[in-house]
Amino acid sequence: MPSSGGGVGETVLLCVLVAIVILVPLFGPRLWRATGRLVEDRRDRRAQRNRVSPQTGQLVDDLRRLSRKLAELPHGAPWARQHGTQMAYDDVLVALCRALDVEHDLATLPMGMTRDLERLRVEDALYAMGLRIHTVGT
Repeated sequence: MPSSGGGVGETVLLCVLVAIVILVPLFGPRLWRATGRLVEDRRDRRAQRNRVSPQTGQLVDDLRRLSRKLAELPHGAPWARQHGTQMAYDDVLVALCRALDVEHDLATLPMGMTRDLERLRVEDALYAMGLRIHTVGT
């Protein structure tokens, strides 16, 4: 006489238990190590995102100061003053990128439109990291 419908559920449960008994000893240590690596990588990324050393803080302050100087240059300021301030700004921006491991091409590009676009891209990357450089008008 056939059993009344309870056999399928019991069979599935038995198969799951057998699979656990067989697979956990085989793959358990690997799974445990992989989970540990994922947790450690996440901690490293979080620590890297939140690291702001005193040097980095000083670089951000310098960048803000130079940004204000660039914004406040009078319309008829000498070219040498404009160029020198922009070069100083770029030098500090390059140092900050190195400190925060942000990729950039500022050190290799000549002055002009491509360098201006790269500067904007880098400033946007720093903004995405939570750094507010341009404080003029805020």
